[in-house]
Amino acid sequence: FSFDRPSGRLFVGDVGQDKYEEVDVVQKGGNYGWNIMEGMHCFSPPTGCDETGLLLPIAEYDHSIGQAIIGGYVYHGSAIPKLQGTYVFADLTGKVFALNQNATGTWNRSLLLSPATNISSLGQDQEGELYVIEISNGTVMKLVAQ
Repeated sequence: FSFDRPSGRLFVGDVGQDKYEEVDVVQKGGNYGWNIMEGMHCFSPPTGCDETGLLLPIAEYDHSIGQAIIGGYVYHGSAIPKLQGTYVFADLTGKVFALNQNATGTWNRSLLLSPATNISSLGQDQEGELYVIEISNGTVMKLVAQ
């Protein structure tokens, strides 16, 4: 999880159970539905669950896209102006994603890159630049503009 410093919002990359990975923005006292929901879908029971009072994730993806979400950061660096204010996160499979909120409040996910590596973590420096850490040998890679 990480805080977006300017807004104070707390973002959580939440590893799913069987089928879905999710991103939540945490609210004090919020109920995110486990084990009733997995992502935006009923888990137990598999259909017709009671979603009353639950806060659903701002984004999800299924296991055809990735296997285990790796939480990230809202980008506030200067090296990649197009990412300003974007929540950047990854998946264990090596995919790095951007998540942007539009004017209506809907969050949209896009694939930023897919290096041939497995990712264990993301990091952020004092200038707001982001780094990806490779799982097998600990290589640290800085995200840069193309």
